[in-house]
Amino acid sequence: MRKKEFLYLQLFADDSGSGDEGGPEPEGKPGGAGGSEPDEDDPEPEKKYTDAEVDELIKRKKAEWEKTRQKEDDEAKKLAKMNAQEKSEYKQQQLEKRIQELEDEKTLSGMRDEARKQLSEKGINISDELLAFMVSKDAKETKEAVDSFANLFNAAVNEAVKGKARQTTPKESGHFSNGKAGINIGEMAKKARIIK
Repeated sequence: MRKKEFLYLQLFADDSGSGDEGGPEPEGKPGGAGGSEPDEDDPEPEKKYTDAEVDELIKRKKAEWEKTRQKEDDEAKKLAKMNAQEKSEYKQQQLEKRIQELEDEKTLSGMRDEARKQLSEKGINISDELLAFMVSKDAKETKEAVDSFANLFNAAVNEAVKGKARQTTPKESGHFSNGKAGINIGEMAKKARIIK
């Protein structure tokens, strides 16, 4: 045991970088310099990207950044040309525009909640993506879209149930079909010596 501890100490003392000088590998050992072995609980390794994917990602991010920067530059130039009165009016317009956007967003959120409630009362649960197609800022339009969707949905479900419930009637009574040929019950009984 003492020799093993000495070898570990020697590995730390020699800063040569390789552990091939007669001692055990420090990786995965207690007190070793190489870390520990990966656990089963460790998360999956990160995805590796190819050079082409990295280049495409960089181009896309750069284009987004340049677009944002250009918009900010245009805004700054626009403000630089304005006097104090125009600047205050412009900022007021921007605030009013932002307030309107927030109000519209709140209205749509309320309409989504109401549409989801109406659909759940009819026993229909749908995804947010599908719900977004039915919702508008107008309550009447939203209600009409929800009712129309519920009717179409129920009709489609009923048709699917009817299609699954349809059965074919047997061709002759007393015969079974095993896929190759029909067998008469009497013949089956004779073979099984039930009826003599």
